[in-house]
Amino acid sequence: MSVDPHIQALRDALRAEHEARIAEVQAWADEAGVAGDIERQRRHQAHVERLRAMPYPWEQERPAA
Repeated sequence: MSVDPHIQALRDALRAEHEARIAEVQAWADEAGVAGDIERQRRHQAHVERLRAMPYPWEQERPAA
């Protein structure tokens, strides 16, 4: 089964936005680590892990990391 090009473009945009958000929160975690704020780093890293675990609506199962 093929995917309509418009739907694929939307999926690609959603994936790019989600990956950009993960990178942003990871940067916050990294900055907190450099600043020595371990609690803030831990919270942001936990957020990153939750974001990575979120399946995309069109996926049946998450690919292996």
